[in-house]
Amino acid sequence: MAGVNRAWLKFLYLLYCVEAGVFLLLAPWSLLWIHSYFAQIPGLRELLLSGYLRGAVSGFGAILLMTGAVDFAGFCRAMKRT
Repeated sequence: MAGVNRAWLKFLYLLYCVEAGVFLLLAPWSLLWIHSYFAQIPGLRELLLSGYLRGAVSGFGAILLMTGAVDFAGFCRAMKRT
């Protein structure tokens, strides 16, 4: 029973990595980012709309997606063994 619980936790972790990775990859370039509450604050607006910050956030999203892909491959190998 403990192995089944571990598999579910691993699956939820993989789901989180994909969901958060896609969101962070795409959100900085969407209207959601431009019209957010924090983007309306004059001091933060220039920073949040900077290509450097948007690229950094998207890069972090890409890293999360790659982490999820690598862990998914390991998850599939582990499931084949059982």
